Amino acid sequence: MQQLCVRLRQLHQLASRDSSVDWLLQGLGQQAKPYLSSLQAKLLAAVEREYNLVCQQQK
Repeated sequence: MQQLCVRLRQLHQLASRDSSVDWLLQGLGQQAKPYLSSLQAKLLAAVEREYNLVCQQQK
């Protein structure tokens, strides 16, 4: 859960992010479960790659 929060926070802190990233962050941040589904993880990883924010603990 902590790692997910860090990843979302890093994207949120980008001043030049696209508005669709805000939409994704809002949806992921409002989840009741502390983990991502396979599709959600792929979407988050794709956005991180787009902005060169590859988390060190990701595979």
